[in-house]
Amino acid sequence: MVNMTTTDPTAIVLAFDDLFVLSSGDVDAFVYDMADSPVPPPYYITVDGRRFALSTLTFLETGHGAILPRWVHEEEAAGHLVMFVRRNERLLGYVHDPVAEAEAAAEDGDEGEDAEADATEGDAAEA
Repeated sequence: MVNMTTTDPTAIVLAFDDLFVLSSGDVDAFVYDMADSPVPPPYYITVDGRRFALSTLTFLETGHGAILPRWVHEEEAAGHLVMFVRRNERLLGYVHDPVAEAEAAAEDGDEGEDAEADATEGDAAEA
């Protein structure tokens, strides 16, 4: 169930059925296969309500050795979730940071409260 959002062409929404599991070393990670896709990989992927952002790291699909598992362990130790997109014999790393997502949601909530407070103050000034 791939869903390219019409409002944001740089993002897609996936279901777990769209992914396969890559086992490398002692880690398992989800991978979305875009090897045959004519469109470029997205910047953001949402899976089960979690938004993953494209990182700056890519790995060879074969021969990535210990580098890929080490990166997965480092991200998990930082409290992040990772996934990959398979594209042109490379694995593109994506990261979900739950703390950053919670902070962004809190900021959005604060902005909404500020706008509401401004509107209430404006109504009071008119009265």
